[in-house]
Amino acid sequence: MSHLSIDIGGTKIKSGLVQQNIVTEKNNFPTPQSLEEFSELLETIINSYSESHSFKKIAFSVPGSVNESGTVFFGGALPYLNEVNLGQLIGNFDLTEDYQVSVENDAKAATLGEMTWGHLQNVSNGAAIILGTGVGVGLCINGQLYKGSHYQAGEVSFMIRDRRITGPDSFVGVGLSAVALIQKLSETLQVANDGPIVFQTLTDSDNQMAQDLFLGYCHEVAVLCFDIQCLLDIDKIVIGGGISQQPKLIETIQSCYQRLLKAAPIIEQTLRPINIEAAKFQADANLIGAVKG
Repeated sequence: MSHLSIDIGGTKIKSGLVQQNIVTEKNNFPTPQSLEEFSELLETIINSYSESHSFKKIAFSVPGSVNESGTVFFGGALPYLNEVNLGQLIGNFDLTEDYQVSVENDAKAATLGEMTWGHLQNVSNGAAIILGTGVGVGLCINGQLYKGSHYQAGEVSFMIRDRRITGPDSFVGVGLSAVALIQKLSETLQVANDGPIVFQTLTDSDNQMAQDLFLGYCHEVAVLCFDIQCLLDIDKIVIGGGISQQPKLIETIQSCYQRLLKAAPIIEQTLRPINIEAAKFQADANLIGAVKG
């Protein structure tokens, strides 16, 4: 039987019916800006699916930390989700039946999907980096999803990328936002703020400012991969999020990572190169993994 999966992002809410690693009946909606609007949209989504499909479970992928009861803490790009228990919230809706509800952090959900059916399958130690409004990391340690003492393992958005700390951009979550990158590139290239359009224009363009902006972004993602490798001695990293559908991004990150390995002889002699590739499920990774939460 399929499950209804709902991925709550900073700019979009995506939904679909998931059976193992297949997603059907996909939809997406702009993310509301208040808890009241969010609740109304959520109720509409659930009722819309229930009118024409049968499912017993609703699985959520959310920004922020999630405890065992399904309560969200520090809702990342959506502060109004702080201390909201989504199971209890749904319990107040006017629905035709009761549903089992599961809630998982978005990066951890994507990692679960990749561990079960994707490119982290049979990997003992690996990571998934999810590039979206912010940046999330899911960690597979000794074949298990690692959540940490406070359910906050992988919250790399708060890692410092500029030790001068001159503002929010000094932190990974803001400085490596894929949404912000697309916006900056669209302005530089003077095209619509749309990922596929931006990347097609970037590929065809000789705009040096845009090329430098993109290369700088990929270099910093490669640095993040390198740092995770040094800290945890992992075998593989997969890159997820909508932007991971762009081969140019993955290829450039791989190239930047190889340059880091050659930055000093002792690095090249000591560290084993790891595989870095796109997540198998790319933009659907959160939807698929949430049902495993």
